[in-house]
Amino acid sequence: MKFTVYTISEKNNFTDEFLSLPQRLYGKNEIMQNTDDERALLEGKHVLSGYFSLAPFIAEDENGKCVCRCAAAVYPDDDTAFMGLFESENVPEAVKTMFDAAEEFLRAKGIKKIVGPVDGSFWIRYRFKTDRFGQPYTGEPYNLPYYAELWEKCGYRICERYSSNHYTAVKNQVDQEKFSKRLEEKISEGYLIKNVENRDFDKAIKEVYGMLIELYSGFPAYKRITENEFAALYGYFGKIMRSEMVKMAYFHGKPVGFLIGIPDYGNIIYGKMSAADYLKFFRIRRKPKGYVLLYMGVDQSHRGLGKALAESVRLELKGKGVPSVGALIRDGNCNKDYFYSLIDYEFHYVLLEKQL
Repeated sequence: MKFTVYTISEKNNFTDEFLSLPQRLYGKNEIMQNTDDERALLEGKHVLSGYFSLAPFIAEDENGKCVCRCAAAVYPDDDTAFMGLFESENVPEAVKTMFDAAEEFLRAKGIKKIVGPVDGSFWIRYRFKTDRFGQPYTGEPYNLPYYAELWEKCGYRICERYSSNHYTAVKNQVDQEKFSKRLEEKISEGYLIKNVENRDFDKAIKEVYGMLIELYSGFPAYKRITENEFAALYGYFGKIMRSEMVKMAYFHGKPVGFLIGIPDYGNIIYGKMSAADYLKFFRIRRKPKGYVLLYMGVDQSHRGLGKALAESVRLELKGKGVPSVGALIRDGNCNKDYFYSLIDYEFHYVLLEKQL
């Protein structure tokens, strides 16, 4: 079958086709699409759009049906482009045709390498899930099972690996002495580990930005953003969090560590919520059946604080008796093996690249 590739300037209904493809591919409980964010990216109106130019592509079959889509983000003075917003039927020929056109476009702009999937920015969404498909957890970069293989057939290779730990409910397990001891030590040394109340979230998110912007600077696809942009991207956490699962650590009044966990809402907070979704949301927030530990960071000069923060959250989970997910840990990160005895299984993710 022959496939035709279009850019956003070549088709009047391009945006509608681009945005509607995931709704055709995923079931109700799996789709993680935020249509408003995707539209803002296509229209150059996203809070981070000023950092890059976005070139979206779709491929149609002979019947005019959109089979796959992607978008390449090009940053000034960077010869690496980031390919993302990828969705596709399991049709390798269509993906190859679309990627050939996108790569030709990028070569003409002097691009030497493509990294993906990255939806425009490190701060939006990136990585492919590679196993344990089914109902996604909140914050998970979810996709269909064959996506990574489609990319590999087009010459992309895995350049980074990540995993998420699924922890069993903390009930009667024996406490790990080295973690509980480290928490006691840090408190006796003058560290303050406190919950972030909803009313203090705006202050806390600025403190998190001050640490995270440096701690994550060595990550693939990382680009620096401003404090206001960071707050605009993550300010909604203040509406979905529970204070006991968001921790800040201070030493002599200075923020030196953080751990951010949220209730697992599944996919109901993505896209437009129905009245039934709102009822489910409030029910979950009131009494979560699980949590997702999304972000953790510690000033490197404060050794041992990571274990203390982790223990403070483990104690919260022990009181609740529910499972949790330690999300999206880069391979080689020391916190990968925290509370190893509580891990009953893992999820795995990859980032890929291709030299042009």
